[in-house]
Amino acid sequence: MILKVLVILVLLYVGYRIVRMLRRVKARDVKGYRVDAKPSKGEDLVQDPFCKIYVPKSQAYVKEINGREQYFCGSECCEKYLSEKK
Repeated sequence: MILKVLVILVLLYVGYRIVRMLRRVKARDVKGYRVDAKPSKGEDLVQDPFCKIYVPKSQAYVKEINGREQYFCGSECCEKYLSEKK
């Protein structure tokens, strides 16, 4: 009887350790990022002509339209802008 209880406790402990290990591995795989991160000091912000939000110039998606560089928050807004302009 005592042997069965000890075996069950050992199995529960091993299962607990495996679950903890898997959680740690999963947490390391996720790369964190901040959406509200401020641009570095002195960096210019540009306005997306489609959705009207401001993005740091270094992170903007750039497309030349009618001889002028247009800055977008991403390629999706650029495509929507181009399709709406037609």
